[in-house]
Amino acid sequence: PHWRSDSLLYQPEWISHMLETRKTHVYIMHSWTKIWSCTGVRLGSVVAPSSEALKRLKHCQVPWSVNSMALAFLSEVVKDEEYMQRTWEMTPVWREATVKAIAERFPSWTVHGEPYLSWIWVDAGDEKVVQKAVELAKRAGTPVRSGAPGYELPTMVRVAVRAPKEFQILLDAWEPLRQG
Repeated sequence: PHWRSDSLLYQPEWISHMLETRKTHVYIMHSWTKIWSCTGVRLGSVVAPSSEALKRLKHCQVPWSVNSMALAFLSEVVKDEEYMQRTWEMTPVWREATVKAIAERFPSWTVHGEPYLSWIWVDAGDEKVVQKAVELAKRAGTPVRSGAPGYELPTMVRVAVRAPKEFQILLDAWEPLRQG
């Protein structure tokens, strides 16, 4: 994928047009730590549709929104270009393998998302199944995100794309879900 050129970051005219003609404020938000599998480190960025919108946003920002550890972490990991290149090459491959494995193991479940994304939304079609899936994943040390809180998608779970060997741990943990 051409993630940079396909990004809304490269669509400033459209963003301005949306603001001027429809009064729609488009904000672009990035989480910079998930790509390094360090979700506990909270670090991201936001691009506002106008300088006035950015000022309003900064007014709400807490003074400790970024800590020195997170900045030091980011300063080092962005230098690892080999890791970034490998990630962009492997994510679609691993994602495809994950989608295929889910379809084979749980044929009634449906998956959602683009081939280049580093996560997969899985619709199990049943809230209780999702609750059990989250519990089993956590117990196996491979936590997944329930779609219920925040997303209001109670029959869905979000799965991170990982190497097939690592994903197998989650699949094995979910084995009891096959028996109902």
